[in-house]
Amino acid sequence: MGASTLYQVGNALPNASSALACARQLLTRFGTGAARAEFAFNDIATSEQFHYARRYFSHGTFMGDERYLNAPGYREFWQTLARWGFEEKYEGLWVETDLQPQLAALWPLPEGVQFQLLSGSTPRTFPLRSGDDLTAPEMDIAVAAVGPLTVDINWYSSLLGLPAPKLCGVQLCLNGVWTVQCSEPAPGAHAVYLSIGTQNSEEIAERWLHETGLDVGEGLAGW
Repeated sequence: MGASTLYQVGNALPNASSALACARQLLTRFGTGAARAEFAFNDIATSEQFHYARRYFSHGTFMGDERYLNAPGYREFWQTLARWGFEEKYEGLWVETDLQPQLAALWPLPEGVQFQLLSGSTPRTFPLRSGDDLTAPEMDIAVAAVGPLTVDINWYSSLLGLPAPKLCGVQLCLNGVWTVQCSEPAPGAHAVYLSIGTQNSEEIAERWLHETGLDVGEGLAGW
């Protein structure tokens, strides 16, 4: 199955709440039927994000890519973790750890290394029920708590006027921008996208987007 195509609507928005409002407006205008929201935390890209994440999360994972074994700083990074007493699950590829303050000194991470959050322990958890459908007030609370964290929220929904509904919907990137089938951190930038799915031709998509009157960017490989 090929990727859908995402089109950014307008420019990046000034704050998370206004971006959420924009996404909801698009769903109200074009969505058909119920749209379930999926909420996902992206990699921790800065020491500021790491410090903020400690409010809600207690554990995370450093992950490496063996293609970068010879990249500058890569081996030294894992050696530093070892000196600090963090045990590797797989050599140079995986370390699970609690979110100790000293780890913030490791950012910016070398190329080929990522850090992802794991579920926090009660009561230090993000105000979001993982995997559950969110009410509007719950979504407001969750978005208000995002702070500098990079988060993707997507709603799968058929879009009014498009013949094929598969993988259509709305994508919201908080502190991030969509690139090619993923979002990348962009502190302070909040962007909203329409996904026109995988089964609507480019001609249909362009005509539909023109008829909406929306200011949209170039198509990007999406979900």
